[in-house]
Amino acid sequence: MATAGKVIKCKAAVAWEAGKPLSIEEVEVAPPQAMEVRVKILFTSLCHTDVYFWEAKTPVFPRIFGHEAGGIIESVGEGVTDVAPGDHVLPVFTGECKECAHCKSAESNMCDLLRINTDRGVMIADGKSRFSINGKPIYHFVGTSTFSEYTVMHVGCVAKINPQAPLDKVCVLSCGISTGLGASINVAKPPKGSTVAVFGLGAVGLAAAEGARIAGASRIIGVDLNPSRFEEARKFGCTEFVNPKDHNKPVQEVLAEMTNGGVDRSVECTGNINAMIQAFECVHDGWGVAVLVGVPHKDAEFKTHPMNFLNERTLKGTFFGNYKPRTDLPNVVELYMKKELEVEKFITHSVPFAEINKAFDLMAKGEGIRCIIRMEN
Repeated sequence: MATAGKVIKCKAAVAWEAGKPLSIEEVEVAPPQAMEVRVKILFTSLCHTDVYFWEAKTPVFPRIFGHEAGGIIESVGEGVTDVAPGDHVLPVFTGECKECAHCKSAESNMCDLLRINTDRGVMIADGKSRFSINGKPIYHFVGTSTFSEYTVMHVGCVAKINPQAPLDKVCVLSCGISTGLGASINVAKPPKGSTVAVFGLGAVGLAAAEGARIAGASRIIGVDLNPSRFEEARKFGCTEFVNPKDHNKPVQEVLAEMTNGGVDRSVECTGNINAMIQAFECVHDGWGVAVLVGVPHKDAEFKTHPMNFLNERTLKGTFFGNYKPRTDLPNVVELYMKKELEVEKFITHSVPFAEINKAFDLMAKGEGIRCIIRMEN
């Protein structure tokens, strides 16, 4: 491409300080260095993780947020052989170097080199940012920074996908939807005809319900404090609902009574430590498996009686649904292409890039599931 090796000037939504509306600015995007790629972002979406760190009083500002997206490779740096200009890719907030012990293990997706790092605002190769305004650096976010028309990423953080897949749909698979989907399919692994409880019916929880539906669960019980989410959750396979506020006993007891001793699988998607404990204690003894997805407060402590383990309940954790980004995400996209996974129902809003702050407003109001941000119109 004519722009390869040159600085590109483009628009980006810059967060100058915590909690303040993003500002559309002209930024300079440097060419990719060794093992890096520069990607033209066509569609991106807003995830709670972006909002959490946008609100956080961290020292890493000014910054370009964004990590759920779809785009096309514009140019590649030295040593890049897996992708080429023109390839369609999904950026991913965590990577797969394919060389470390985690990447070589069939059981892990927690790459030593490219594991998520929310504090790092620069590239690994040289400790510098590829974004600048008037010569001053604008910092990266989780190695992706997709709220920019062009961005630079380590090649290990992009998944090459089927070019026939519509990027305005499959872009949402690069974070939250895959996290919930994989928590059910890859980690909980509910047998056909089983009963699954999903705690928290936000985007990740709805994806976990969808995963349980795809796996063949016969009862999917949604647990949430917000009853307005229940009707929407039916579209994702939920068959029953429990609002803990409607009961004067612990929700794990309510679920045990509903299911003759406990659910076969549970997936916890809130990060609330009490919900995590409830999700574990509600599974059936002998075979029940609970999977923790939500990220708890750093000082939270998980407390349960050891007999819950000795009675053959299993507790598992998961990161990004146990998907290896480069290896597995293309297959998730193919699930969509084969109409086995419905993505459209996760997408409830769409705004042009110039109105990106509307996406933040929608999330603050709790409206919808995912808002697509169109970079070009």
